[in-house]
Amino acid sequence: MSEEKKGFKSVLVKILLILLGVVVIAYLIFNTVRLVMSPTDTYVVEKGVLNLKENAEAYVIRNEIVMQGANYMNGMEKVVAEGKRVAKGDPVFHYYVNGESTIKNEIAELDKKIVEVQRNEPTFYNTDIEVLKGRIKDLEEKIYQTNNIEEINNYKKEIDDYSYKISTIMGSSSQASSYLKDLVGQKTAYLKKLTDGAEEIRSDYSGTISYRIDNLENVFTANDFSYLKKNFLDGLNLRTGQLIETNNEKGKVITEFACYLAVEMNSNAAKSATIGSKVKIELDVENRFNAEVVAINEDNDCRIIVFKINDLPERLINYRKISISVIWWETSGLKVPNSALIDRDGKKYIQRNRSGYSAEVLVKVLQQNDSYSIVDNYSSNELQEMGYSSEEIQNRYTIKQYDKININNK
Repeated sequence: MSEEKKGFKSVLVKILLILLGVVVIAYLIFNTVRLVMSPTDTYVVEKGVLNLKENAEAYVIRNEIVMQGANYMNGMEKVVAEGKRVAKGDPVFHYYVNGESTIKNEIAELDKKIVEVQRNEPTFYNTDIEVLKGRIKDLEEKIYQTNNIEEINNYKKEIDDYSYKISTIMGSSSQASSYLKDLVGQKTAYLKKLTDGAEEIRSDYSGTISYRIDNLENVFTANDFSYLKKNFLDGLNLRTGQLIETNNEKGKVITEFACYLAVEMNSNAAKSATIGSKVKIELDVENRFNAEVVAINEDNDCRIIVFKINDLPERLINYRKISISVIWWETSGLKVPNSALIDRDGKKYIQRNRSGYSAEVLVKVLQQNDSYSIVDNYSSNELQEMGYSSEEIQNRYTIKQYDKININNK
């Protein structure tokens, strides 16, 4: 009888082992099928930035007044360099007088003689001369520190002015020779010829000076944007990124330290924009500016949107049409793939894996694009308003940076 029991037990054990093997195999097959049908992977939560960016071509509009005198055919000399600011009434440039080249050559020869004579003159201390010499030294240092041709020419002009003042002071001294006084007198007479016959152009407004003229200054105006239509802009045939050439007959003053960008757009984000909408305008990776929608013109199947930038970078002076990126919105925080979000009863969850323990975490989605979302934990007050009890709030799971989460690869 005992042998029969042993045999029965042996058979029973074999049956149980077979059943256990079947269960294990079935479990493995089930997980394999589930992995194939719905593959999962892990993702480490990091802080990131999410935005909605749209590339576009923009027409640059500035409040600008063109300045031109009667003697523009004589050529001009710039008093204020490109991109520098002036106050109302400041001289900006002047036109050359007849025979100016000859007069300047005479002055240059006199300067050489004056320098030579000064070396042989008896030295004497004068406070004004020492101050002027200090200013000349500072200007020479500035010349070595810049590659801007216009700045260098302006610094050299200032050095010439200070050198002339030094010569005048020395020439008026009782210790100076009659020859030096005569040379200084001749230079003064030549300088008077230049200034008396020159037509000086002064600015009637304060603002930023530019000599880049494209003759569209009176076409693109910033007082009323209703003229901006698709056919009007297309009809100008402007090339994107074409540099406005420097003009040698006239200049202009940009009266507002701001500029406007007119952009033809037809995206969903553009259709949702309203007057006062805040965006960012990106010229390149290093140049990004806050902007505001100040005008919208509906034109058949598109919109002409005008953005205002309260800045005046060099690129927005040098060009009339440029490539930009409009950043409609931008949010930073915990960045996760959309495939990590679990939608249940209108709420979003994330499967978190921490120290081998898996837990579903309720999260709020702050912003989302086609691939990623910026998420955050709900606050206690928010959860309370959603109907959660104090115990549920106290025992809730949260998500944070460097957490591992499950994502669905399919």
